[in-house]
Amino acid sequence: MVAPDRDKLRRAFRVDRQAPPVVAPNPRGDGMRAFLQRRREQFAAPPRAVVELPSGTEEQTAHGALWRRELRYPLRHVHGTAPLAAVGRLDGARLAALAKEPGFAALDARRCLFLDTETTGLAGGAGTVVFAYGLAFLCGDELVLEQLFLRDFGEEPAMLRHVAARLRTYPVPVTFVGKSYDRHRIAARMAVHKIRSSVLTAPHLDLYHLVRRTHGKQLPDTRLKTVEAHLLGLHRNDDLPGSEAPAAFLDWIRDRTGPVDRVLEHNRLDVLSLVALLGLLGGGAQAAGPGPAAAP
Repeated sequence: MVAPDRDKLRRAFRVDRQAPPVVAPNPRGDGMRAFLQRRREQFAAPPRAVVELPSGTEEQTAHGALWRRELRYPLRHVHGTAPLAAVGRLDGARLAALAKEPGFAALDARRCLFLDTETTGLAGGAGTVVFAYGLAFLCGDELVLEQLFLRDFGEEPAMLRHVAARLRTYPVPVTFVGKSYDRHRIAARMAVHKIRSSVLTAPHLDLYHLVRRTHGKQLPDTRLKTVEAHLLGLHRNDDLPGSEAPAAFLDWIRDRTGPVDRVLEHNRLDVLSLVALLGLLGGGAQAAGPGPAAAP
């Protein structure tokens, strides 16, 4: 193909020849020399500190290693202004009406698995990895809170099988927005590793919907942080937003500098809030107003 004569085209379409563009002076220096200087300064910056995980244990299972942290709280523990013990005094009829599920009329809190996850993103599908789980259940006069953390992607099978076993023992997941989010992320990862679990079919108590029905018109919004402040009297100090958790995890996997310790603290408070909210919404306690209590 013969290249067109640009001058003839300009004359035909009456387009003036454009003057060469005026190059503005470089305000940051003299080109490559300035660029190299900036790169030198970046490399000279002190490296970020390595972030250590909280105290936990490495457990060897038939499916590989598993990092697990266990915390125990007496039921007299108060989360914000809400006692955890209220979860043991549920009003079944009230709970069933709020959840619009008649089966919850006979719900025993000792069958509940309070569940919260941290993931690598909000998108669905098998590409979104759940890198941390918060699980809690009643045992005697205590609440046992477990945290599982994915130190390496090869540890995911052991972690998922631990979650599946907990769901078999405590078959009623209690979450906040978990019906729309957490359970689908878990199910996708279970499917990848061919692990059978009832996470999608179990009777699921999503406290988000209960909050919307009981306090949706009074609260400015129904995000968990807002609910905590208005109903539980809990005000978090130096909390890492959940939106920053994916970047924290990926930084930690890359060079161990991501603040995953703060992610796990955020997760711990989320799980305790689930227990306190169920006790409050299910009739075991009166709603608490905003209070000065800070996160423990």
